[in-house]
Amino acid sequence: MPKFCNNGHQMEDSWQLCPYCQRTGYQSPRGAASLAQTHLETDSLAQTQAAPPLAGPRKTVLLSEAIRKTALVGWVVVMDGDQKGEDFRLHEGPNTIGSAPDSDIVLKDQTVSAKHASIRYKDGKFFLSDLDSSNGTFLNGLDECVARVELNDADILRLGAVTLKFKAL
Repeated sequence: MPKFCNNGHQMEDSWQLCPYCQRTGYQSPRGAASLAQTHLETDSLAQTQAAPPLAGPRKTVLLSEAIRKTALVGWVVVMDGDQKGEDFRLHEGPNTIGSAPDSDIVLKDQTVSAKHASIRYKDGKFFLSDLDSSNGTFLNGLDECVARVELNDADILRLGAVTLKFKAL
């Protein structure tokens, strides 16, 4: 007949201490009644900052759907400022550009509005749209602010004081 410790771990007949319980430093008092009294102790601060439970069950997404939704179609490269040399990928559909953390392309510059502009790829064409920004969106060094314009490969964009180079695939 096999030998078990108080926590239910199977042991060799010659062992006096359970290697599992000893390894964790937990020695349970004898009897099953004491196990029912075990509880988890947490500090009150951790309880108040706990994340709310998820609204529903998680859903697995097919890889083919995820790839289809995020096909890489181009990119922009920052040409000046603190982010000089940093590149951002453009995907099918709208790509928002701004200083807000939830933008697709986050530019860390005070002259860039939270939701400054958008580059949309649809039907093989790219369109740059200004999203009513404070400092305007400019194309290829022109002094006139654009509202919506079609982009071509190697165009130079200026959002506030930040210059970007656009590259289409």
